[in-house]
Amino acid sequence: MLYLVHDSTLLKRVQDLVGDRQGHVVMGGVLAGLQAGRVYVDHPDILGGVLIWARHEMFYWIGDPDDSLFHTQVKKLLREELLPEALRVGEEMLNLELLPTHGGSWDSTLQVTFAGKLGEGYRIPFTFNQIKFNHWLQQHACLDIPPQYQVSVIDATVLEEDTSGVIQEEILKFWYRVEDFIRYGLGTCVILDGQVVGTCLSVFVSDEHHEIGIHTYDALHRGQGLATAMATSYIRLCLERGYLPHWTTEDFRKDSIAIAQKLGFEKGKAYRVYYAPIQELLRT
Repeated sequence: MLYLVHDSTLLKRVQDLVGDRQGHVVMGGVLAGLQAGRVYVDHPDILGGVLIWARHEMFYWIGDPDDSLFHTQVKKLLREELLPEALRVGEEMLNLELLPTHGGSWDSTLQVTFAGKLGEGYRIPFTFNQIKFNHWLQQHACLDIPPQYQVSVIDATVLEEDTSGVIQEEILKFWYRVEDFIRYGLGTCVILDGQVVGTCLSVFVSDEHHEIGIHTYDALHRGQGLATAMATSYIRLCLERGYLPHWTTEDFRKDSIAIAQKLGFEKGKAYRVYYAPIQELLRT
């Protein structure tokens, strides 16, 4: 069986195992109990294998590619509990990253666990370069968006005025409590005629590291510089408070990549991820 981890000492040991691996900000937010998710280990003393679910983001599978017992346990847990729950909270796709603790191939493990139904893709991590961002600010002192749009910092007042609940709904996809977001996270939004049309949030927080999640909700409002404006204001907030912004996206999201690079993020090496429709996996 796998053990669901609540103990703070064990969570700290898992955090040490995660270290600065890819996705460490996302996993760190879940391990800190701020962002919604689950942490499972194969044995509380040995920590040979770890499964972390960061809700609405990613499943992280950390372990030995040749540990067949752990793989069997992960398959059972996913099928019987986690994937049905992911569907209930609005996730449609399984997104999976593999983080081996030893050398070896995951091919046979994935074939057995997911019956060959996983697709393969790539994610791109970015590293923030403040010098490049400052250069961007010098050239764009004013946010270049149509005048009918307003960029606002998300605080308790903005949340209260958002009668449609768009911001709260977006926050609670990732955070357990709005109050935690107000205390530990940051956010900006774009408002048109009293309605929120876009948000840029700290979707995962680990110490001073903040993972950015940005979304313009209706295609009608895209292509007008709103995402760039929200992200610019958000990054300025991060820097004012001594936080480090992080940006990660899929390799096919060309607009996201362009915005990141424009705002001073330097493109890192793409790494492999796996995905599949949850409904299809549950029919296996």
